Amino acid sequence: MDQSLIEAARSAKKGKLIVYPTETCYGLGTNGLKKESVRKIYEVKERPENREMSCLVSSLEQAGKYCKLTEKERKVCQEFMPGPLTLIAEKNENIPDILNRDFAFRISSNTTAQKLPELMDAPLVSTSANLSGGNNPYRIEEVPEKVREKADVVIDSGKLEKTPPSTLIKIEDGELKIFREGPISKDQIENYLI
Repeated sequence: MDQSLIEAARSAKKGKLIVYPTETCYGLGTNGLKKESVRKIYEVKERPENREMSCLVSSLEQAGKYCKLTEKERKVCQEFMPGPLTLIAEKNENIPDILNRDFAFRISSNTTAQKLPELMDAPLVSTSANLSGGNNPYRIEEVPEKVREKADVVIDSGKLEKTPPSTLIKIEDGELKIFREGPISKDQIENYLI
């Protein structure tokens, strides 16, 4: 296995910051279970703490350690993950409130982004490696210097294909709520749920 991937996972598990590729853009991450590390990401990105963040997990089995999944939620995940879909589910007590009131997660179709949380045995914070409100970075050179300087590990996978941020959904009382429509459309999900 790629040594840089192992090093990145080890750093993130300890609560250090890493920059890594996803199927949408370069992300900034750390161990989602460590409150102070999550706070560090807000500070580096100059992001208000009321703008909650999501995580990457490697599988539905891993997601089950951090949230409670209904049958409908599980079904949607099995159909659209790995891929650009983020689901907001009821969190377990091991997820700090500073990260999210619930547990928002996805399984990335990018090999690196899928492997990292598996190696960490922890959820990997998944937010764009930009300053709050800035453009999403698709090359390492587009990651702001301030962000790169604060990262302990930077994984450069070259230029990433420009893809919109993931579709963000919640299934509440059996009803689908879309908070952000991305590559997976509302119709696709609704058609599948019928």
